[in-house]
Amino acid sequence: MHIQRLFIYPIKSILPVEVTFAEVTSEGFRFDRQYILIKALPTEHSSRFSQHLTIKTLPALSLFQPSIDSDWSQLTIRYTLAQPASSITIPLTPSPLSCRDSKTFELNIWGTCAVGIDMGDTPAEFFSGHLAMPVRLLFIGGEGRREIPGAAFIQNRLGPLVAQSDDRPRSQGLRFADAAPFLVTSVASEVEARSRLPMCDQAEDIILRFRPNIHIDGGPDMQPFEEDFWKQLTVCSGSHEAKKAIIRCIFKTPRCLSLNVDFITGKTAPRARQLYGLLAQDRRVNSAFPRMSQ
Repeated sequence: MHIQRLFIYPIKSILPVEVTFAEVTSEGFRFDRQYILIKALPTEHSSRFSQHLTIKTLPALSLFQPSIDSDWSQLTIRYTLAQPASSITIPLTPSPLSCRDSKTFELNIWGTCAVGIDMGDTPAEFFSGHLAMPVRLLFIGGEGRREIPGAAFIQNRLGPLVAQSDDRPRSQGLRFADAAPFLVTSVASEVEARSRLPMCDQAEDIILRFRPNIHIDGGPDMQPFEEDFWKQLTVCSGSHEAKKAIIRCIFKTPRCLSLNVDFITGKTAPRARQLYGLLAQDRRVNSAFPRMSQ
């Protein structure tokens, strides 16, 4: 069994950056989902929490392709439908000094709170112009993390989500990911899910719709959806066998409507290509949601 593909999502709900290596932290991969887009509301708006944008309800977010420069300092976001090309470059991680006087916003993501630091007018104008709505780009603020939804239950019943190599407990949190620091998929499940599409559409790289961080090739003997029964993954460095991360697999992932997004058009895919419904025929975690991945 080996890792086939790795993905980092610097900005929540836009396309990922595919990488060949990634640093594991207790909040997920370093740089993963540390930015988020929110609706820019009038100053007199009375709600405590800002509304974040999500690909589940705004498929056009799939038209923003990020890339990271070779020294991992700059993040460039390109709008894929623009002619001529349209892009913006921002720091992959802004300096604390540059954020000192920035406005902050509170967000509620799946019942847990986070603070976001406004990145200013230039990125806001870039995203607002292409989305045809006023938005702001935020960077994770506060302590750089938020509590995991249901963390008290997980800690009491199942132990920490991430342990060090000697199995000592480690503080666990999230940035702007929905509910867990990592999402794991397998090649076997990808192949099975792709087989549900019309033959003419089976060349699509559908794993992007599932938005994993870690995509695993378990070899020819691995069965589709076998990851449903995994308890933990031990990830070893290729050059340092002693350096490893243990990722405990806590729950099967209920899928959302991001499975139905056409990443070429930025719209909902035609019904025959809507993986949400195709998986819901027999892959339900409950009566409401299909499932695939850990």
